[in-house]
Amino acid sequence: MTILLRLLLVTCALISPALLRAGKQDEANPWVKPGTPPPLLPGKGLTVSCPDPLPPLPDNTVKLESAKETFHIRLPADFTPQATYGVVVFISGPQAKMGCPATWIPVLDEHKLIYVAPQNAGNKESLGLRDARALTSALLIKKYYPIDPKRIYVAGYSGGARVAGMSAFKHPETWRGTIQSCGADFYKPVPRVAVTDEEFKKSSDYGGIPDAKRALEAKKSVRFVFITGPGDFRNHYIKDIYAGGYKPEGFNALLIDVPDMRHNICNAESLSKALEYIERKK
Repeated sequence: MTILLRLLLVTCALISPALLRAGKQDEANPWVKPGTPPPLLPGKGLTVSCPDPLPPLPDNTVKLESAKETFHIRLPADFTPQATYGVVVFISGPQAKMGCPATWIPVLDEHKLIYVAPQNAGNKESLGLRDARALTSALLIKKYYPIDPKRIYVAGYSGGARVAGMSAFKHPETWRGTIQSCGADFYKPVPRVAVTDEEFKKSSDYGGIPDAKRALEAKKSVRFVFITGPGDFRNHYIKDIYAGGYKPEGFNALLIDVPDMRHNICNAESLSKALEYIERKK
């Protein structure tokens, strides 16, 4: 037993460093060549850090360092550099890390959309940082891929959906549409109709955006889509915000009320409806 134990220990000592090196290689950033797009295969998603300085933000209030920022990027399955694509930037909710929802993939491919999710953009981060990471994601994709500037959309789930809507009000020159699953706000208070007294006690601050300086620009250039359902605990809030804010004030907005939806990311059917509305010609 003693000889066998010694052999096992020696074997482990020899093998463990190799395994550790392999693990580090798997975790290493594959995007290492400056001035080039990330090494992505069509139809495959990859989380990367950019080797170049990140694009500067217009308001310059938040400065991000490329070495500290990571992005999950997925190209359409039929991607070719000769074609032009749209972009969907996704802002996560409770989770810090975010890939591409599997059910979204066929819809993204059909609409020729590049998907990007900034990492560490969840609810624990500040509003300003989440907004900065979302906007940087869009600018980053524009820098390395042939993008139609009229097809850049911001999506999100729960708190991330609220940030997506707020970002659209703040940067209407960039975002042309929002896809908001289970989260919404308006640039001013709205009448409380569907929200019950009990719901209002739990969350009375829901439905107002602090920065409304560019609300008229957002009204003209952004199409807002809100997706919810009776199982979503924000359902009544979203309905009030849509019916008491976006609709009467003439915003380009659509409410998709899914019968069996709970508080989660929208399904492929709802995503398709959202994109059809956003991309419909006027």
